[in-house]
Amino acid sequence: MGWSPFRKTGLTYKDSRTYGGFTLITPIGGDAVYLLDIDGRIVHQWKVHSFQPGYGFLLPGGNLLVRGQHVVDEVVKVGEPAAKTDILIELDWASNEVWRWEHENFHHDMARLPNGNTILIVWEVLPEGMVKKIKGGYSPEEVSQVRNNKDFMNFALQGVGVGGRPRLKGMLSDALWEINQSGEPVHIWHAWEHFDPKTDKLCPIDFSDEWTHLNAVELTPEGDILISSQKLDKVMKISWPEGKVLWKWGGLGKLSHQHDPTITPNGTLLVFDNGAKHPPISRSRVVEVDMETNEIIWQYVPSPVFSMLSLHIAGAERLVNGNTLICEGESGRVFEVTPDCEICWEWNSPFVHEFKSVDVVMLFRAHRYAGDSPELKGRKLDPEAYAAINRQWGLDK
Repeated sequence: MGWSPFRKTGLTYKDSRTYGGFTLITPIGGDAVYLLDIDGRIVHQWKVHSFQPGYGFLLPGGNLLVRGQHVVDEVVKVGEPAAKTDILIELDWASNEVWRWEHENFHHDMARLPNGNTILIVWEVLPEGMVKKIKGGYSPEEVSQVRNNKDFMNFALQGVGVGGRPRLKGMLSDALWEINQSGEPVHIWHAWEHFDPKTDKLCPIDFSDEWTHLNAVELTPEGDILISSQKLDKVMKISWPEGKVLWKWGGLGKLSHQHDPTITPNGTLLVFDNGAKHPPISRSRVVEVDMETNEIIWQYVPSPVFSMLSLHIAGAERLVNGNTLICEGESGRVFEVTPDCEICWEWNSPFVHEFKSVDVVMLFRAHRYAGDSPELKGRKLDPEAYAAINRQWGLDK
């Protein structure tokens, strides 16, 4: 969709087909996580001193699990991480810290298990013997040609890296860590042991400094785990904690640099296909896949075409009434569509913040909760309690 200083922000459209409920957003570069009512007004916020949130979701009972970074005084250069670690915090309804975990290689996503443990994505260096087997990506000469052009690199990487940036040297892969409440790993799953370099090749027009680049970890209703490999354009379901690969789908002509795979109430897969490097042209869509037949059974493609485009972040989730909530991450647009792909609710973020020395309006993902859900049941959600901030951002109109 893009962004314009003249576009209408806040709630832009709502009709009777909307599921209703409350939408959770985390503006990139800001200092708070917000809960919006169906009219797009803030009804609650979470803030922590010296912490810049990047993405969060609600737990049953109303606590917020949110990853982010330390607020630092020095300028964070393009493509570089902030501070020495990335942070995961659990906050109660009043923004009091319940639990915290920090690690220099934590990035992108997390999932809370029923036993109270947490699964996280952690970068790790790919074993040297595996590095030689990896196929695809730009040649070393092409990588040098691009990386040595500082002006171009500054342009290309502005605002990129909302899931955390690597602090390791070497070719990277990922691990899933299950950590207990003390922050100690109790299970570790290495992605490089379960992808095949013969068939899981890097995108041919991408840097070869990472092989897997996991950008999502999601718990399924059966207790399995979904992961998304951005570099390999694949979604994988694994058993947990055994780590056995149960299902894998994606690749050329199916997905390109996708985000946010989830299981719908009907047991199908829903995923935002960013389409960053689809041949012959980049374009975004949301697809629903029958995991038995591997066939796409529904998709949202914007009309007019190219009116939805988000190349490196975004998300989608199926609502109980059959509608789909879509977060067009790069432009800060959240909207809900019916099964017939008609928009029934739309909200554009007014939050423009500085992030890594550039202005952004991005949202990594958005989530929708019913008022009587386990996350919100019994909570007082009144926009008048946040009248001042709603006025400040023009959300009171």
